[in-house]
Amino acid sequence: MFDISKLAVDETAVIELESPDGEPLTNDQGQTLSVTVYGPGSKQFQKAQGTRNRAVLDFVRRGGKKMKDDEQRELDADFLSACTVSFNGFTYKELTGYEMFKGAYLDPAIGFIAEQVNKAIGDWANFTKGSSKT
Repeated sequence: MFDISKLAVDETAVIELESPDGEPLTNDQGQTLSVTVYGPGSKQFQKAQGTRNRAVLDFVRRGGKKMKDDEQRELDADFLSACTVSFNGFTYKELTGYEMFKGAYLDPAIGFIAEQVNKAIGDWANFTKGSSKT
């Protein structure tokens, strides 16, 4: 009998970043910029998703109809930050760790980074063993 657990996904993946025009993002040394994230099969992702879901549920229970854009961005940045392991090849200002991740994800001038990470983190294929993590 086939053991389905052999199909388990990796806990993390490296998401290579692109500029808004689709070109690979690189730093001054020519290294490709990427973000290592926890994926849907990890405890960290599950915990972050639970936190986000509870925040949305609390908002609705308080009679909220539509969350303000700033509140939604904050919630999304918290989720992505909790799922981020590292920035690879770059930093954000003088910040470190969670504060660095959240600051970058909240910065509208580089909002394309948060969009890419948000899209990639929800794609199970990026976490399959042997996938070309993009």
